Amino acid sequence: MLAVEQYSQTAVPPTEAWPELQKINIPDEDGKKLRVRQHVNPLRVEFQSKLVIDRTEWPSIFADPSRELFVDVGCGSGKFLLAMSQRLQQHNLLGLDIRGALLQRANTWAKTLGTDHRVHYLLANATISLASILEEYPGPLTFVAVQMPDPHFKTRHQKRRTVQPKLVQDVARLMAPGGQVFLQSDIEPVAAAMRDEFERGGKGAFALAPQHHESGTSGDPDGAHGLRWKEAGWLPDNPLGVMTERESAVLRKGGDVYRVLLQRTSLPS
Repeated sequence: MLAVEQYSQTAVPPTEAWPELQKINIPDEDGKKLRVRQHVNPLRVEFQSKLVIDRTEWPSIFADPSRELFVDVGCGSGKFLLAMSQRLQQHNLLGLDIRGALLQRANTWAKTLGTDHRVHYLLANATISLASILEEYPGPLTFVAVQMPDPHFKTRHQKRRTVQPKLVQDVARLMAPGGQVFLQSDIEPVAAAMRDEFERGGKGAFALAPQHHESGTSGDPDGAHGLRWKEAGWLPDNPLGVMTERESAVLRKGGDVYRVLLQRTSLPS
């Protein structure tokens, strides 16, 4: 089981966490950098079909599919997961995103760096496909990260957000007791919405990790709808020791990042 406190030192960007990543910061074969849209609508028709991975397929994805699984939902370029693989030598790491060009490149990077036997990226809408992907994973799901998701500010677009009731329910059902969920955004209302969705939709399956009680931060009490996690405030530091590229850029410019770490309880979902 991943114990994040062992990585409580100051978090660093992926290329500092694993300098080997600097070797992959090169243009594509045509001499141009890969260009992808930053924001993609997850409700597009092509993202509504479930991706199903059955038990017989996992040995072709990971060399040892019985290992604990770390999932990065909305993994972007994939560099964060590659850097984390150096800290989690006994884990399998899976990245999910809907930008196929990024994932194709990330899988190439994993192969180049010799980590493709335990780091893999799949093109999938996690809001729809998380359960059908992980239902028959042989090992335990012990960590899920949702970091810097697309904000979808407009009210009519909020149904496009990554953390929806179904995702929360699927994580609660699939995650092993003691497993953890890490949520963060540089936009406070987005982070708050993710936190509140897990509190409301988890129905007791999740609790704030001890780091919240030790951090000394405070939030604004909010008794509305019985939600209490807001009172604990945000984690002041990244507990994983590795930042995403977006997180690093925001902090470098003096911005704030709002973080929550949750723990799966022993209660049924």
